[in-house]
Amino acid sequence: MYNTTIPRLEKAFKLIEEKQVVLLQYGRAVVHGTKPYHVNFTLETCECPDHVEGGFKCKHIWAAQLHHRKLTQEAYQ
Repeated sequence: MYNTTIPRLEKAFKLIEEKQVVLLQYGRAVVHGTKPYHVNFTLETCECPDHVEGGFKCKHIWAAQLHHRKLTQEAYQ
């Protein structure tokens, strides 16, 4: 069985590297992919087709969560 999470994580890291993740207040973010997607990374929701139609934790949610975690860790170092 193929793990579909790995490609999503790779794409999420690329979005972060390309500075496509804009964190907002209250666990929300806008992640710019093929278009801007609104994400609630606390509730793990996104308006992209991968999440809405497929029910997957999409690259946009991963990117927002990972970026938030990175910034939080840097703030406490």
